[in-house]
Amino acid sequence: MSNLTVNQAIENLQNEDENIRKEAIESLVGVTDEIAIDPLIEATTDESSQIRFKAAEILGNMGNVAFDRLSTKFTSASGKDKRFLAFALKETNNDNAIPLFVDAVSDDDFGVRKISIRALGEFQAHDQLDVIAKGLDDEDWGVRLAAIHACADLASDESIDLIKKARRNESEKEFKKSCNKAIKKAQKNQKAKSEGKSISKTIPLSTIKEMEKTNPQKAIKEYEKYVSEKSDKDAPYKRLAIIYRKLRQEDNETRVIECAIEVFGDEKPAKAKWFINRLEKMK
Repeated sequence: MSNLTVNQAIENLQNEDENIRKEAIESLVGVTDEIAIDPLIEATTDESSQIRFKAAEILGNMGNVAFDRLSTKFTSASGKDKRFLAFALKETNNDNAIPLFVDAVSDDDFGVRKISIRALGEFQAHDQLDVIAKGLDDEDWGVRLAAIHACADLASDESIDLIKKARRNESEKEFKKSCNKAIKKAQKNQKAKSEGKSISKTIPLSTIKEMEKTNPQKAIKEYEKYVSEKSDKDAPYKRLAIIYRKLRQEDNETRVIECAIEVFGDEKPAKAKWFINRLEKMK
């Protein structure tokens, strides 16, 4: 874990040495300080793809804090530079990005079109199904595949019909296989909705634990999904508390601990004890 402060990391993002810039971007993982937003947006144009992607991840994890400046930059950007901003906007999970993605479905860059269509599906933009459907006729295979996944995310009769139509019109076997998987996923989600069941967006904890080694920013985001759903598993709360301690983010650590105590409370005192003790030691 780097010992750089936020200001030092921001300064080092301008260093000519790529390794120093990589260390700087890693130091900003999990940061929510507004002073880092503009330097991170600039880092999405770094010559290193690793730095560009990491900067976009961090911005996305900032959520609403970075949204306004991200959206402003997104509307004026173009080409590959716009791809990473599109990814960052998608990761903010802010519904106000939907109109931006609707416009970007017609972008000249295939990467921007792909991310935008995928985002509309993830944001459950049911009223934009016609816009998503445009991707099914795109010249780029990846964009067409993104449209299939977006239709599966919506999981409506209309979106499933679009996947089936795309499957009929496509000769490529791998694409047809992807259509089949998307239809199964959509039908499963559709059934769950009809039965009044909530559809969890979490992935297995074992997968996230491995992710900590290679993609800590993404791991934090995935653990936070368990917290937002008030999971009755104590592992995600513990891992987040430990990660935030390493990142010196006491406010986030406290928030997660207090949420765990609220979830487990008197009903599961054995699980709550770990968090109560940790909170006492922080005082």
